[in-house]
Amino acid sequence: MQKINRILPLLLAGTLTACGGSSDPAPTVNDIEPGLGHDVTQVPSASVAFYVPEFVDTSGTLAVTQISSNETQQFTVNDLNQMTVTLDTGVLYQFEFSPNVERALCPRKLGCGRALRDDPNDINGNEEIDFGEPVSASVSYSLAAKPIAGQNQLYFSSYATLLSESKLDSTVLSLTNTPIYHLSHSRINQSLQAEYAANAFTYADIMRQLNIQGSQDDEILPLADAFQLAYQQSDYTLWQSYIDEVNQYFMETLLDEKDSVLFSSVVDQVLLIANEALQLQDMVALEDSGIVFNNDLLNHFRDSLGVVRLQEEKYRDELDVKLKEIESVVSDDIVQNSFLALAEAVYDVVNNVSPARNSEPGNYQVGELDIVYTTDSSFSWRVTGSNREFEVSMDVTSSEWRKSPTLGDRISASGVVSVRKGDVSLEADLSDIFLLFDGSVDEDNLQSATGTSRFAGKVTLQTAESTTKADMRLRLNRVLSPSESVESIIANLRLRGDFETVNQVTPVTLYAAEQSPFEFDTMLDLVFGIHVDFDLKGGPDFQLQLAADPDNFTNLNSAEIAYLLGGKVMQLDVRRSGDNNNIVAQGKDGYWLDVKQKGRNFTGGYYYGDQLIGDVKTVRGIPGVLFPDGSFESLF
Repeated sequence: MQKINRILPLLLAGTLTACGGSSDPAPTVNDIEPGLGHDVTQVPSASVAFYVPEFVDTSGTLAVTQISSNETQQFTVNDLNQMTVTLDTGVLYQFEFSPNVERALCPRKLGCGRALRDDPNDINGNEEIDFGEPVSASVSYSLAAKPIAGQNQLYFSSYATLLSESKLDSTVLSLTNTPIYHLSHSRINQSLQAEYAANAFTYADIMRQLNIQGSQDDEILPLADAFQLAYQQSDYTLWQSYIDEVNQYFMETLLDEKDSVLFSSVVDQVLLIANEALQLQDMVALEDSGIVFNNDLLNHFRDSLGVVRLQEEKYRDELDVKLKEIESVVSDDIVQNSFLALAEAVYDVVNNVSPARNSEPGNYQVGELDIVYTTDSSFSWRVTGSNREFEVSMDVTSSEWRKSPTLGDRISASGVVSVRKGDVSLEADLSDIFLLFDGSVDEDNLQSATGTSRFAGKVTLQTAESTTKADMRLRLNRVLSPSESVESIIANLRLRGDFETVNQVTPVTLYAAEQSPFEFDTMLDLVFGIHVDFDLKGGPDFQLQLAADPDNFTNLNSAEIAYLLGGKVMQLDVRRSGDNNNIVAQGKDGYWLDVKQKGRNFTGGYYYGDQLIGDVKTVRGIPGVLFPDGSFESLF
């Protein structure tokens, strides 16, 4: 095969190549050996460890089947989370775990509802199914994965099981270089993300089966049916209930004072990759690798530089303008507080004027909100006034109210709510308003009512420069602070729709949550994950994904981003400090590139898992990768 050294035009090469100090051409080698000089007959080995959420027995039988040969190994394990096996790399395997005890355990810290009379699952006899007690639900565990040289960690979950039957490659959904349930060459925060995602995917399956907030007459179809309806027929009705339960786990974990210590450090990334993995679209099947040692990642890395200009520490101008417009809206305090003002107004109105207080029809005032309350055919609230310095207009109707000192008062409603402050307005047509109070509302002390609420529907967010029309799902929690005041927390916010300015009409998905819910103050500290589908010149399929402080979306000095370009996924970790720069690029099948720059000198390596394929060097002023066969490829 003929080798031509690849050097981008100076227009793209920019700062990094310019600092080389030489115009001499980089060395070239005419003939490249297969495997770039590595012995392709020696397949590297992979060490594979496992994680299974402890919502089932972790002892049982593990079956490992090599797909191409149909050869199966079986292992009896006392604890799968302590198990490792050694396998070949680049080969697709099916992993199936069968617990010794099939019945699942209650995965919810708050418990899984009331126990039946003489229920054998109620181990402590308190008439409640507590966390860790058996429940009438079962979970199956299987996944398909292609191990990579060195250390691998596989995370079983109900979601991985859904993909395993057809061995679907979900990397184009989560924009991760390996499936969301497979880690190789990972950092601690990535391991935490994968663990929380696996827990959430499995929690949601169990809670969906239990249906503790539903009716006994509800027909709960298998999760596999919901998946197939969404994936093959684009019918998300049942699948959305699973997504909501996934986010319920994230919300409860964030609001658990002990669990949130770790979870809050990765909440933006977890919300982003886990939710995007559930937005089903066409996927190809996983398959064996051809040549284990290849340079595909380098080609993709160079192709990306026309969009993500690492050399200039910026995005391409067209992308930079569009992303800055999104950044300006997301980082706007008034925009952020508009969601809090809207949800809180609904909560406060229903909390203060309702059947729980035996309120008579009539006119009421709560804070600066004027309420007209009627009960003719249903409970209705017409509201005007202000909340948190936002003008409020509300027309909400409830068809259901439950009063229960044990299970908590509950209301289901729908309606139209809008808030406005200056140039910012948020209008919501809410098809689902659900408020659940912690026990019965004390009519003599309504200000102490705590609980959770969810809001779902269509919203229009208007600013002076932009319009966003989206589907919204929001979780607001009211909690009692140490000072005995009731505080509002945005535990989960999801927006999926179109962002429009004079420069763009762009599909955008935003995920947000408060990073420090137990630091009670007047400031929101929302962190965001964002997924954007850009239509760029030369990159019409470009998708960008990042989680960051909302003021730093466009900052490429220190960033973790992922993107899809040309149908291929790339994850980038960029760190810059003075003249010292470090870029880690992760691509398909566990290939990754580590580039360290100090002044004019470039070092690092190009790897397959833990196997070094080539050395990053500076040759005649050109940074590139030198392979064992003597061939050299420029980086930029």
